Amino acid sequence: MYDVIIEHPAIDDRTYSADGPGQLRDIVWGIARAQGKPVTDDLKMITEVGALRSACDITGEGVLKVHDITVTVRDAEPCEGHQGEDSVLLGGPEFCDGSCKPRTPFRKPQLVDLACALDDAELDATGGCGRCGLEAGQMCAGCGKCNCHTHETCVRPTGEAQVPQGS
Repeated sequence: MYDVIIEHPAIDDRTYSADGPGQLRDIVWGIARAQGKPVTDDLKMITEVGALRSACDITGEGVLKVHDITVTVRDAEPCEGHQGEDSVLLGGPEFCDGSCKPRTPFRKPQLVDLACALDDAELDATGGCGRCGLEAGQMCAGCGKCNCHTHETCVRPTGEAQVPQGS
């Protein structure tokens, strides 16, 4: 079992779990898709994920850069409740199965959440508002602020003088 940490400069780090190589591959593919850059060279990505997993298995940690996101894979820490022979003598499992420590898998809701967080961060970086979903050019014409603010005191700029129809 692996702990997979996703790091991006504009969002908080996120940690997920992967039971094996297949789930680890799915996470890496999902991370690429969440950034709008799907994997086009499957063989290269399979090789990179294999090297990532091997590095983790050998040294305890592997790191892979997937576009703007850094993926760090570590051996999952066993839970304290299942360590030692007393656990087995008391009827507990011999090895931790992960059921005692909540582990978040990377499934479709997590993929969508990551894609939305990256999109919001991009809006924030370009002068928009990720919380509102507004781009920089869509802010209030009166005060320049987003929909997160009240606009009770805004004075809207007057448009060009309209010529009455039929004149």
